[in-house]
Amino acid sequence: MSRAAETKRPFKFKFRAMNTDAEVQLVTAGREEAEHAAALVKNWFETQEQRFSRFISNSELNRLNRSVGWMPVSAAMDEVLSLAYGYIGQTEGIFQPGISRALRQQGYDVSFDQIGQQERGMTQSLQHTLTTVAALIPEEEYDYTCPGWMHRDGSRMVHLDPGIELDLGGIVKGWATERIADWLQRTLHIPGGMINAGGDIQMWGTPASSAWTVYIKDPMLDKRNLTGSIRLDSGAVATSGIARRQWQQADGSLSHHLIDPRTMKPADTDVVQCTVVGQHVSQCEIIAKTVCILGSAEAMGWLNRHYDRHDVLWMTREGKFWFRGDMDALEERWPGFEPDHCFSLI
Repeated sequence: MSRAAETKRPFKFKFRAMNTDAEVQLVTAGREEAEHAAALVKNWFETQEQRFSRFISNSELNRLNRSVGWMPVSAAMDEVLSLAYGYIGQTEGIFQPGISRALRQQGYDVSFDQIGQQERGMTQSLQHTLTTVAALIPEEEYDYTCPGWMHRDGSRMVHLDPGIELDLGGIVKGWATERIADWLQRTLHIPGGMINAGGDIQMWGTPASSAWTVYIKDPMLDKRNLTGSIRLDSGAVATSGIARRQWQQADGSLSHHLIDPRTMKPADTDVVQCTVVGQHVSQCEIIAKTVCILGSAEAMGWLNRHYDRHDVLWMTREGKFWFRGDMDALEERWPGFEPDHCFSLI
């Protein structure tokens, strides 16, 4: 293989971080350079997991949730909270980090890896959670459109509102993916790559095939063997849904991790999975989650009001595909998908 051809072949690395599978593909001059960069990516994700996880007792997030009054926070925490603050407004409160207690009330009080491994004590754990946490959730109506914390101007000081506990899992993975991809380009000058953190994907440059291909898993594989793909030269893809992170309650009903802040319960939605294509993975992640929580009818109205330039594809419980985006690029960008309902950009 020629030197020129070798530089176009992506080197692939996989690891586990942030309670998900991560994959790094890098277009570099050689494997040694790619291995060095991949090790830095792995370290970055591990560092952010230690900072933002609600399942690590001494994480910065948990220290903030236990704090009383003003607390100094790291630059990373300050940046994520500022980003989250903006998305609360843009999503009309549907993206809301102040859902940690609601998640625990539903039984999501350990990492999903542990929930999946041990169906064993789930009923007992859930009953304990319901009795201890339900009392912590305020009875008065919760204003889900408010952030639930304050920043002190000119400093990295944060003050949580009384009774608020944050869960930043809905934004941190996308933020971390976007930040490390940008750093690889600007600092290590890597000409092409793809960072995939559990479906939150940022890509730049191109591999030998001239476009990156992202495969989308069908959330209803038990009913039909359908898959599709996305082809992009650069940009971002994020997928969210209620099918993968589900668990059984003590009464036999199923819960999932996408909390509707209007009810503080798992979203009652017809959307099983949503995939969004854009330029910034953190934004795509927020849009995908918001569509899942709102459901098809409300999501269409919200998308028309706020995010008119993204491609958005979602599947409903009935197995129907809805697409809203660039119709001219649908066949080229989304090969294999034939949506049942298509809506052009406004």
